[in-house]
Amino acid sequence: MDEIQPNDAASDHYELLDSGGGRVLEKWGSVICSRPGQQIWWRRKLSGSEWRKAADFKRDVKQPVKTRMGSLMFLIGGPGGSPRALGPELRESWDRVTAMCAAFSTKMRRPARVLHLFGGVGGHTLAAALGGASVAHVEAHQESLSRARENASLNATALASRDIRWVLDDPVKFAQREKAQNARHDLLIVDPHSSREAKHGFEPERDLASLITTASGLLSDAPLGLVVVCRQSNLSPTTLQNLLKHELSIFGGSFECGELLIRGAESVPPVPCGTFGVWQK
Repeated sequence: MDEIQPNDAASDHYELLDSGGGRVLEKWGSVICSRPGQQIWWRRKLSGSEWRKAADFKRDVKQPVKTRMGSLMFLIGGPGGSPRALGPELRESWDRVTAMCAAFSTKMRRPARVLHLFGGVGGHTLAAALGGASVAHVEAHQESLSRARENASLNATALASRDIRWVLDDPVKFAQREKAQNARHDLLIVDPHSSREAKHGFEPERDLASLITTASGLLSDAPLGLVVVCRQSNLSPTTLQNLLKHELSIFGGSFECGELLIRGAESVPPVPCGTFGVWQK
């Protein structure tokens, strides 16, 4: 198949079209493509001929394509733009963060101070900014940070005058320095990258508990919450909830944990992609 070229006029929404047989079939802006996924063992709904029409995402989508998710536009494809990096399974989390930040701004009459660790290509950062927050986006990989800034530029009208600080740094070390300097944030978002991508990188099973401890020490006197998402991880929702409650029950508030899912139409089986946990004051 010929290489897929970008379509600058495309502003179509993302859509999960089908799943099964170890792959997902998706519409990204103007492009329909398939890619592999974990634990997708059920049968597909659409015919084989429909699947064969699709491009292979990794092989064919070499240049960025615009796609809309909710209220935000993103670039997908090309360097730093894999579906795993963006995470369509995070759409509900982005909506939650936008609503939390907007409610905080209305109540407190100031922007929420948000720290996004492992900021990646910027989904949660842009969602927080959309809710009026002031965001520090911390990411260790220049390629992902560059794509995050591109995504912010793509949403310049919606995010006009929003305060986003882009930080190229190791997220864990940055958080530790913030704690040592007595810095405080109203909302913390932790979205660690899969350990499969870096031999000596962050591993949720090994490192998440200590990072949550560090994060709890960064909360302001009027905390908004802590959001943790672990994509492509075997961490169970119960384990994550226990970790959060151990550190944060002293502050009161509510806890919610569950599966991260890519959702399509009602007839399309949702695709599991990891675990989320939210503590909200």
